[in-house]
Amino acid sequence: MLGWMRKQTRSWFVYIAFGIIIVVFVFFYGWGGKRGARGQTIAAEVNGQEITRYQYDESYQNLWTLSKNLYKRELSGEEAKQLRQRALDDLVERTLILQEAKRWGLSATLDEVKEQIAHTPAFQMGGKFSKERYLQQLAANRMMPSEFERTMRANMQLSKLIDVLQTTAKLSEKELFELYRLESEKVNLRFFKLDALDFEKRIEVLPEAIQEHYESTKESYRVPAKVKVKYLSFDLPRFREEVKIAPEEIAEFYKANQGRFMHRKRVKARQILMEVKKEGGSKGEEEARQKAEEVRKRIEKGEDFVQLAKKLSQDNATAAKGGDLGYVESGQVGEGFDEVAFSLKPGEVSPVVKTPRGFSIIKVEEVQEEGVEPLEKVRGTIEEELREERAYELTKEEAQRAMSKIYRGDDVVSYAEKKGLEVYETDFFSEGEFITGIGKNKDFNEAAFLLKPGGASPLIGAEKKFYILQLVEKRESYLPGLEEVKEKVIKSLKKERSQGAAKEKAEQLLEELISGTPMDQMAARENLTAEETGLFNRQSGFINKIGFSEDLARDAFYLTYKSPTPQKVYGMGNRYFIVQLKERREGEEEAFQSQKDALRERFLTQKREGRLTSWLKGLKDKAKIKTFLTV
Repeated sequence: MLGWMRKQTRSWFVYIAFGIIIVVFVFFYGWGGKRGARGQTIAAEVNGQEITRYQYDESYQNLWTLSKNLYKRELSGEEAKQLRQRALDDLVERTLILQEAKRWGLSATLDEVKEQIAHTPAFQMGGKFSKERYLQQLAANRMMPSEFERTMRANMQLSKLIDVLQTTAKLSEKELFELYRLESEKVNLRFFKLDALDFEKRIEVLPEAIQEHYESTKESYRVPAKVKVKYLSFDLPRFREEVKIAPEEIAEFYKANQGRFMHRKRVKARQILMEVKKEGGSKGEEEARQKAEEVRKRIEKGEDFVQLAKKLSQDNATAAKGGDLGYVESGQVGEGFDEVAFSLKPGEVSPVVKTPRGFSIIKVEEVQEEGVEPLEKVRGTIEEELREERAYELTKEEAQRAMSKIYRGDDVVSYAEKKGLEVYETDFFSEGEFITGIGKNKDFNEAAFLLKPGGASPLIGAEKKFYILQLVEKRESYLPGLEEVKEKVIKSLKKERSQGAAKEKAEQLLEELISGTPMDQMAARENLTAEETGLFNRQSGFINKIGFSEDLARDAFYLTYKSPTPQKVYGMGNRYFIVQLKERREGEEEAFQSQKDALRERFLTQKREGRLTSWLKGLKDKAKIKTFLTV
């Protein structure tokens, strides 16, 4: 939540920086609003304060544009619906927070707004604020300075309130150590398992039992409704090669979206890393530091940095490339790295530096000051993006023309014959099923089941494709008789009974284990194998040799040497586990001291996020919120 709120306070900077053209486009899908005092359609009210349909549409369009640019594809119907809900939720929460900011007397002065604008990279040239760039970027995003500055002021109010909430979150030394202890504590379990499949061969079922099981479970054997459809497919690749992008268009796009091609100061760097393992404590840290110092001395004596990185660096991602990190901007690698890397000149090698993963030696090969990528470097990217957009529009226009013709009397087959298009046909498929040639497409699937005989579907949009569907045949759902599904019924009945038998046996063995019979003795008698999970912590989720079990991962940490056996059997599918504590390891004070600063920052961030989430929930619970929009 905290991360999201921080992003929201900077959302306009993000949009501007990426050069996204924000267009207010009205979506009337599912709309049934009310009119405000000035005749504006109202989307919601928060403690009497109106959120207009215009604000909602703008919020939705911003999210839609950002999503499209991030994922490089059209949104599905379900994704768009979720985005509409998110847009409304965002506005409600933002309104609540700004109301609280006003109640607390928090505001942003004109000087503060100006300073924030002046320090926004998207509005700078050569590291300095450029009024020409500022007005150019706003014009490209169809915004007036007064409108942008009002939004900026509100964002700064919101940010100030969040900062106030954050500063009240504290962590005492005792709390910090307790959190560390809970996170670093590990347990090792001994266990043996019973598999229901081993009991299945002993299970016999009589005809009466088969009939009874069928009657009690017959709905599970229902054959769902299925449809077969013909469809036309309109694909982007068919139009992409026809699209020609003029050099002037590329230059115009580049000029209007320069904020998108800006980069901060960056260095081209290599590193040799000696990693510090979490379980190594202070001893492991000192060993890693000494290894790094030895490598640094070899570099001083003239050995090649690249070859040493290939042989000795413990960074698996870069060692084979001679430690090459590529171009790195501030904040990408982490604390310790930036301060040193950005102080070096090209060709210089750093001393040994403490970095998030251990100890590093850094070599800088090139320094690039903050600036805009030259047009020639991004020409290909711009051309491809414009070609993709143009091809998408051409594809959509062609599909809409086809849709219009089909609605006026043509059917899918006759239209395809006139236009020389291929008509595709699916096999029978049920609701939600994977469709050969289409995949798992919710909109395609839903449209197919709404078709009437002879009718065509609306235009269905998918990633880089559009479809028009026509029903071939529909088979209604039916309940098969026992003879048709008898093998399935027998298999289900045997599975149910074998699981019951395995669980019953496991519970008998658990009682014996709790009463004091040694696990090895029981395992030998029952021809079972006693195994160990190995050490795992609370965050592991997956338990070695057992699998995912939330209950066991939680309960294991309540076990003690005095009470090592839980009071239940743990079932996972066909397997039932009887477990017992073998070993418990607490977090070490020495390791805690060496990690304390990093732990404090991480746990404090979590506490702040939890506090903000709880605070916002309290606001929403107490607020009078009315929504007039059906998303």
